[in-house]
Amino acid sequence: MNFFQKVRYKLEKEFGQLISLQRMVTLLDQKIVKQKFLIDGKEYKYLFHSYNNYGLTERTAEIPIVYSYLVREPFQKVLEIGNVTNYYEEYFSNVFKSKTVVDKIEINYNVITKDIAEYYSADKFDFIFSISTFEHMDSDLGRNPDYKKGTSKYCSVAADNIVHCYENLLAEGGLLLITAPLGYTPEWDITFKTDCLESYGFKYMKKHVFKRKSVQEWEQLKTFSPTDEMPYGKPFPYANYISVFEIRK
Repeated sequence: MNFFQKVRYKLEKEFGQLISLQRMVTLLDQKIVKQKFLIDGKEYKYLFHSYNNYGLTERTAEIPIVYSYLVREPFQKVLEIGNVTNYYEEYFSNVFKSKTVVDKIEINYNVITKDIAEYYSADKFDFIFSISTFEHMDSDLGRNPDYKKGTSKYCSVAADNIVHCYENLLAEGGLLLITAPLGYTPEWDITFKTDCLESYGFKYMKKHVFKRKSVQEWEQLKTFSPTDEMPYGKPFPYANYISVFEIRK
């Protein structure tokens, strides 16, 4: 990503923040903000946070989804792909015993700046997770200058990286959890909605979908079809569907 691409990305992000804040203030005034939703039948609070959220982006549900897995099992060694949870440190303060963060772009003291496809570790992780990152690994709607169409072994670069994480980074008995918006990039939709990874040989793989019911309300779908239309940006702003890959080794 060159300088001008970084500037454009930053401006788009900050402008989106202002729009989200304005919409959330309106919802608060109207007293229609929802507080909780169900994840696998258990109630969790939506996340409201000033960073890249304000309760209107998919992160209001994505981050509690990841949190719900962290509190279910005593994970000891955790790998995060994409530097997200460091921005919500207080929310996760009681669940991370040991966390490594790998991000292709961000540079920080507690982040390994590296493409996950090129990252290896002598010690394997019992929990690997990613929040709204895998949908950017292919063309990213023309924003990814490193993308070369047709070079992936499976159906996408994202799919290749899922296999890489499973084979080279995930410990036996470990969990790989990926959340990403649907309808945002065609490559991720193909990865999640088709059977391109079904025959790989994962010991366990399950897909979950969460649907936006209103501007600020989500529900976990009991069933869904790969042929279902799952658009981004309509009828509500940002993601209207969240995909969740749950893969165990």
